Amino acid sequence: MQYLLIIFSLFSLSLSQTEYIFSDNIQVSNSLNDEKFPEMIINNNTIHLTWVSVYGNTKNIMYSSSQDFGENFSVPIQVNHLSNHIIAYGQSGSKIEVFNDNIFITYIDDRSGSWLIYLNSSFDNGLTWQEEILISDTSYLNGYQDFEIDNNGNLHLVYYNYASNNHLEDVRYRFAALDNNDWNFSLSITLGIVNAEMEPCDCCQPDLEIDDNGNIYVAYRNNVQNLRDTYLSVKKFNEDGFNENYQVSNFEDYIPTCPSSGPDIDINENEIAVAYTIYDDNKVYTSISDLDEINFSDFINIYDANGQQNYPYISLDENILIVWADYINSNNGDWEIYFAIRDLETNQMVNIQKINNDNGNHIQNNPIIYKNINDAYIFWSDKRNGNYDIYFSKGIGQSNLLGDVNQDFLIDILDIISLVQVVLGNSDNIDNTDLNEDTIVNIQDIMILINFIFNN
Repeated sequence: MQYLLIIFSLFSLSLSQTEYIFSDNIQVSNSLNDEKFPEMIINNNTIHLTWVSVYGNTKNIMYSSSQDFGENFSVPIQVNHLSNHIIAYGQSGSKIEVFNDNIFITYIDDRSGSWLIYLNSSFDNGLTWQEEILISDTSYLNGYQDFEIDNNGNLHLVYYNYASNNHLEDVRYRFAALDNNDWNFSLSITLGIVNAEMEPCDCCQPDLEIDDNGNIYVAYRNNVQNLRDTYLSVKKFNEDGFNENYQVSNFEDYIPTCPSSGPDIDINENEIAVAYTIYDDNKVYTSISDLDEINFSDFINIYDANGQQNYPYISLDENILIVWADYINSNNGDWEIYFAIRDLETNQMVNIQKINNDNGNHIQNNPIIYKNINDAYIFWSDKRNGNYDIYFSKGIGQSNLLGDVNQDFLIDILDIISLVQVVLGNSDNIDNTDLNEDTIVNIQDIMILINFIFNN
């Protein structure tokens, strides 16, 4: 009976919390320019990274990749063919997506005198880049763009469209299908979220995501007479427009000036997570909802400490992984990079830790995070060397599963082999080995593990 209870406890822990141990900080770029606003994606175990290189008043779009999970990165190359016309801000630099071995990067460019959205494409996994093409279709200022590539290789673009008086006229969505390396664009449509009563905050980046069913979600910071809470606009698959709109946060966050960050969202299976900054208390909050019934009322602050939190970025799997920039523990008020996990079983923030390890009074900002298999990848802009460079740290996922002796996030026959080696004294790894929790690792633990594996 005791063994049965232990086996049941093993099964119940199969979704327990994962912790991360992060590597030393790795410098990706090494330039006299300021390298800022990183964005990345992982495809077929290759890291594809883009950022904005700033020299004086000029900016260009850079690209680098790693095929060994961040151990080495390729020599950065400039993506945009026409130099020195890039427009970029925090959260609104270049964006990157991948489909098969095709890589796509979008950005804002003012070569025509107005801000417009351009796209560069690589059809050989980043080795060479096609000349950029214009992808926005409104005439004056187009900014704060985001895009996604869906499971069929189609492009979905959202951007803010400004009138000649520089006021926000509307928010646009545009669709394009890829056919033999050529894009077939449809005319853009409005999201219908700009009216006399409210409009999105016209200096805050929106975030676009697509679920497995092809439904499109755009999160943005709204502006209702300077109350700037987070909202979500939804276009269902095969519907003509964005017919659903939800209020995500309800803090009545009064901000009379232009805030510096917008919300970030991520989708995993049938759930959507969000993170946003509330300027009233300078705190970042996260919330999660089922896609079938949108409700973001279950919000919590990411870190109950006397700091100033901003620029959140999340990755959703069985938990919410979040990075942000924070003043906390800094002697001179410079931003530093923090990481935490919202455990969705306990609804607690855990594994909170500072990522940058420079021990100096330097600015770190613009963090992003990406989860791949069992590991987390964090990139950010870092000024420890006098100018901004792109830095990186890899978090190795640590399994807390009793019985997962070899730390591969599975409990199988390989764990029996590893446990036998521990009992025989041939291995020093004792993590997750004391299955009956009697403080002794012996043959009884092996029998419990065998019973669990062959009965489940």
